[in-house]
Amino acid sequence: MADADYQQREADAVAAIKAAIPKHLKKNLAKDQVSDFAELFEAPDIFPHHLLACSIDGVGTKLVLAEAMEKYDTIGIDCVAMSANDLVTLGAVSPFLFMDYLAVQEHAEAHAGEIIRGVVNGLEQCDTSGIIHQHLPMNIGKGETASADELLSSFRPGFGFDIAGAMIGFIKKDRLPKKATPGDVIIALQSSGPHSNGYTDLRHKLLRGEFESRKEYSKSYSGRFRLDDPFHDSTIGGALLEPTRIYVKEVAAIAKKFSIAGVNSTGYGLKNLNRLGNLRFDITAPLEPQPIFSLMQEEANYTVEKMYRTFNMGMGFFVIADRRDADDILGMAKGAVIVGGVAKGSGTVLHKGGKKILYEGY
Repeated sequence: MADADYQQREADAVAAIKAAIPKHLKKNLAKDQVSDFAELFEAPDIFPHHLLACSIDGVGTKLVLAEAMEKYDTIGIDCVAMSANDLVTLGAVSPFLFMDYLAVQEHAEAHAGEIIRGVVNGLEQCDTSGIIHQHLPMNIGKGETASADELLSSFRPGFGFDIAGAMIGFIKKDRLPKKATPGDVIIALQSSGPHSNGYTDLRHKLLRGEFESRKEYSKSYSGRFRLDDPFHDSTIGGALLEPTRIYVKEVAAIAKKFSIAGVNSTGYGLKNLNRLGNLRFDITAPLEPQPIFSLMQEEANYTVEKMYRTFNMGMGFFVIADRRDADDILGMAKGAVIVGGVAKGSGTVLHKGGKKILYEGY
């Protein structure tokens, strides 16, 4: 019921936002929006051969872990990754500008420099110099830092913060991504972990939440682990705070040589493939998920269906390509594996454990 309520609230909010925007504020949006993850803008008189591309996103409740662990130097990577990985679904795109919004309470202001160092780290992973023929170097704009003591809440009074960012790039009109077609292969690029999605669930189901001082939120924690509990070669907290992998350089390099479509596996897991259109996406050989996902499934008693509907399950980005190009592409990205194929039909079908699980819509 909680999942349904969350999705309905989100759907209602999106519908209200769309209804509030007049058509004249969309007149320069490209008529053919080839990616559902990034927005394309056209102005032929100014950019005759290129389209501008933009994406915007935030980190979400992964920020709670950064605050609880007092580790602020990687969360900026996540902020960059969330918009960068959406943008690079376009393939041969050259990101050139990133602007962030950082809202902080009084004591969190002291960590602003650490947070932005993470942003800088992330942006250095997005420079397509030497990959895209016509490119601009990556730039960071002025951004905005807001003192927002009365707006934010935190389990450590005065330490609350939020961060979001927007990335802008450009792409040549003759280098737009292909449309997925039956017979294409689906190549998964390995994730670094949960990335920046599903963290409310992860925190509440895995952690004891002894750091949470607010009664209205502390009761949501039902897990048995502390953040510093050992977990494989790290800790529970370390595995959860692992920065989101950024795919910009690898995917841009692939798109330079081959015609591809890209899918960022973010919220709603495998359902993201359905955003490519009315086709069937068969995942017949999914990657092995990282141990943190196996732990989550065991502790939360979640079904396989729910896990792949909620998390990336080790597959952070999908490249859709012609089967004839697959072998060459596999050698161009770390952890790239063919996990399935495209066929006529609709929905995404996970083939696992002798069962077929259908994911419809998004």
